[in-house]
Amino acid sequence: MIRHLCRLLLLLAFGLVGSAGMAAPPPGEYQIKAAYLINFARYVEWPSGRLPVGGVLRLCILGRDPFGGGLEGLDGRQVQGREVRLREVDNLEQAQDCHLVFVSGSEERRMGLILRGLAGRGVLTVSDIEGFAEAGGGIGLVTEENRVRFDINQASLVRDGLRASSQLLRLGRQVLGMERVSR
Repeated sequence: MIRHLCRLLLLLAFGLVGSAGMAAPPPGEYQIKAAYLINFARYVEWPSGRLPVGGVLRLCILGRDPFGGGLEGLDGRQVQGREVRLREVDNLEQAQDCHLVFVSGSEERRMGLILRGLAGRGVLTVSDIEGFAEAGGGIGLVTEENRVRFDINQASLVRDGLRASSQLLRLGRQVLGMERVSR
């Protein structure tokens, strides 16, 4: 009887594992954040001198890459008629050549230095470091009630010569540096 019960439990366990393997797992946090990055690139305009029509949009990761290969599918995609190129950068000088820089959590201690170094250079800065937008970053990703949301620092975008679309501004959890766009 015990042997029969053990076999039944094993079959049930394999059946549950097998059926769970067939269903697509929900996207992970950094897959969602990767999708946000490409959409930010779609809904932000750079000055034509900084990112000419038909030019390559350089999306960079500054610091340790938390995406675990989740950005690889973005390399070569088209956004606003521009090819997206991914690049990992190690320092501020390399980041200055980028159009969109994701500042990794590994750079939290240097965040102020990074934001000052990229200010006014036409670089959209994005991070999930707590308080990023409030500290002067362009867009801060926040997780709230198990959902990824974002805050926009409109004053920082204007300072950097960037323009967020009204749709993007309406979707932001908070828009700092301007009156909230009505829904």
